[in-house]
Amino acid sequence: MSNIMILGQAPWTREDIIGKLEEFSSLYDDRPIRDNAGGMHSPHMFLSWFALQALQPKAIIESGVWRGLGTWFFERACPEAQLYCIDPNLDHIQYRSNRAKYFKRDFSTIDWSDLPLDKTLVFFDDHQDAYQRVQTAKWFGFKHLMFQDNYPRLQGNYYSLKKAFMHSGFNYTPAHSQSLQARLKRKAGALLGIAEYQYREILPNEIDAKYLRQNFEVYYEFPPPFKAERTRWGDRWDDENYPTPEPLLNSVEKGYQQKFKDEADHYTWMCYVKLR
Repeated sequence: MSNIMILGQAPWTREDIIGKLEEFSSLYDDRPIRDNAGGMHSPHMFLSWFALQALQPKAIIESGVWRGLGTWFFERACPEAQLYCIDPNLDHIQYRSNRAKYFKRDFSTIDWSDLPLDKTLVFFDDHQDAYQRVQTAKWFGFKHLMFQDNYPRLQGNYYSLKKAFMHSGFNYTPAHSQSLQARLKRKAGALLGIAEYQYREILPNEIDAKYLRQNFEVYYEFPPPFKAERTRWGDRWDDENYPTPEPLLNSVEKGYQQKFKDEADHYTWMCYVKLR
């Protein structure tokens, strides 16, 4: 099993990220959607806002919009960028940007040839096979990608890049054999019109990781603002099953840091990728 967390040189340092925590904290207090259950919370909102602010892409494709809070933060990180928002159900969006174009089609079925592909960032929060998303993005000619839920080997409902690097493969547990809580969550999603995801079984292998290493100029797992004692799934946050970059903070020393501590267990190894 491999514990790759960084490949190549990211266009920022840990100190750069830490230096932006306080600025983001004020912005987070002004967010238009207070309850973003099912979507991003302060750890990933901060990290995505930071990366977009640092990269300043000319266009952003957001695949998986949920209530639209991410869109709001993306606008503030990149006020000049073109926005393209994709979701199978646009009815649950609470914040709609006047600057964005909205699509109900899958990312892979849209013609992106008019975009500045090497200056566009594709943000995936759609729980689709990340390995296949990389292949599709490379075929289109995109260079900059982010994956919001980059699940470790024991968790998650799709094949992530972290799973590929950990050589874990992927075998999704059918709904009928999941816990009662999981089945109720899936039923609630169906009632809300949230589309089912597509799954494929992937045997443990080293080939996928080799492909990623060959095609990634940069792979960067963002460090969590804080590392909780337990993961969002309630088990011990150990280095064997949940290898994680060193957290940005170890204790609350200033008041604005408390919000990151309170929501620390929402972290899911978000990553940035630059394709060759």
